[in-house]
Amino acid sequence: MKNNILILNNHGLGDVVMSFTFFENLLKVSNNARIIILFKSKLELELFTLTQLYRDNESKFLLYNIKNIKKLFLYIFRIKKAYSLGVDEDKSKKLFKLLFVKDFYIANPYNYEPSHTVNILNNENKIHKSILYSNLVKLSFDINILMEDKDYFIQDKEDVVYQNYIVFTGGSGELEKHKRWTTLGYKNLLINIIDNSNYKIFFVGSQSEQKIVDEILFNIENKYLERVTQLNGKTSLLELINILRNSELVVGNDNGVMHIASACFANVLGLFGSTNYKITGPIGDNIEIIENRIDCSPCYAYNNIEGCEDNICMKMITSGYVYKKVENFLNDVRL
Repeated sequence: MKNNILILNNHGLGDVVMSFTFFENLLKVSNNARIIILFKSKLELELFTLTQLYRDNESKFLLYNIKNIKKLFLYIFRIKKAYSLGVDEDKSKKLFKLLFVKDFYIANPYNYEPSHTVNILNNENKIHKSILYSNLVKLSFDINILMEDKDYFIQDKEDVVYQNYIVFTGGSGELEKHKRWTTLGYKNLLINIIDNSNYKIFFVGSQSEQKIVDEILFNIENKYLERVTQLNGKTSLLELINILRNSELVVGNDNGVMHIASACFANVLGLFGSTNYKITGPIGDNIEIIENRIDCSPCYAYNNIEGCEDNICMKMITSGYVYKKVENFLNDVRL
């Protein structure tokens, strides 16, 4: 049995969520192995600690983020054991070699030959990333994997006091602006919802995405502002999870918040164009996808993370069409 299992996750919140089933399957076969995970930042690390997967198996995990990688090295050299399983997405081949990983099980191809490869870039069968990740366990341990549809997050002891609201999440990473829907689209959708229902609108996301919200709300009438709550950068991750879980609907483009929403069984309306929802979209029976495909979409890939400068595919999604989907979604929920 492998003594040490090293997981390198160089990407954001969405990829952490899409790896939950991987970890669940890994825990079932890892026995006494220590599972060590290197996350992109403190945020991704914190999100993982808010799962029942972590809380129920805390003693099995050692968690690091890229900023305290020195501590990881010190631990590795102190125990002086080679890692017999490595799981990675990209940009980590030098680190793998430095950490003496014997057998590579990775999700992207490199110049050297790993023991097993699950190829995301050339994913011709359009297999969702959560399944690709879990397949790494299948390859490593020669077992059948289990894909469960469940809420992995812990429950907040303090119930949310908010009621009757729809969440907007329009942000994305600074290098992934091509994923975003237009601010005018969100503005017109907000106006339509407030004019035709009693719902309030909550904006969530990081503080850096507040400028998107400011642009959406620019010159909007007070009667709409009175029904808007701006929470960008004002919630903890656990508070965010609770807000998403208790919402009537979450509307947004491809980003980490959308994945968190789907993972806690919120109703989600996802807007896609530059990315392929069949590979990176939210999963669940409570998901509705609006996808606008043109000749050049989806353009996003790890070797082209910045996508295009003019995301026509997202700009062509009209607020009227999205509102119809919102209306239908909410009518179905009420039935």
